[in-house]
Amino acid sequence: MYYAWLDESGSNGALDPGTYILSAAICTAESIDVTRAAMRALLLGKGHRKLHWREEDEHRQQLIAATIASLDVEHLVVVRSDASTTDRPERQRRLCVERMLPELVALGVRHAYFESRGRKDDRRDHDTLDYLRRKHHVRGPLHIDHIGGPADPMLWIPDACCGAITQMRCGDDRCYQTLSSSVTLIDIAL
Repeated sequence: MYYAWLDESGSNGALDPGTYILSAAICTAESIDVTRAAMRALLLGKGHRKLHWREEDEHRQQLIAATIASLDVEHLVVVRSDASTTDRPERQRRLCVERMLPELVALGVRHAYFESRGRKDDRRDHDTLDYLRRKHHVRGPLHIDHIGGPADPMLWIPDACCGAITQMRCGDDRCYQTLSSSVTLIDIAL
């Protein structure tokens, strides 16, 4: 059985406008404890509660990417990009989630954890899963939960993957190349 942790990011608005990225870090139950420990080891001290890609300098980003690449984790990433879009980020997110969840089920993921964005926004993810079930786009067992970013280091992995993909899309592919062998990218056709 596989588990997934998901996080999202908008890209660089100036260099990659209209782009929304949803990343999932996928692993087996046997890999979770080792992976969490490796991610916690990257914290800088007691006041550092979680890793956030955009708050890290270039050297730390490379270290984070190298650490993630050494772990038994696969990455599934859905990207929606349209420079002319007037879609709000919530619609972009929903479209990415609609593509992501059936892919996760097809890979054998039974439980997916999203970083919580608050009760109302979390409910939207559950509504999207219910919609996909009604339309028979998700036919396997899948349960989703929401947890706070500092609570689970597994959520720091998809955050970093989104960051590396944003950098790659904006011309700097060094961190992405470190992760690329374990990344499957899906571009949503508009």
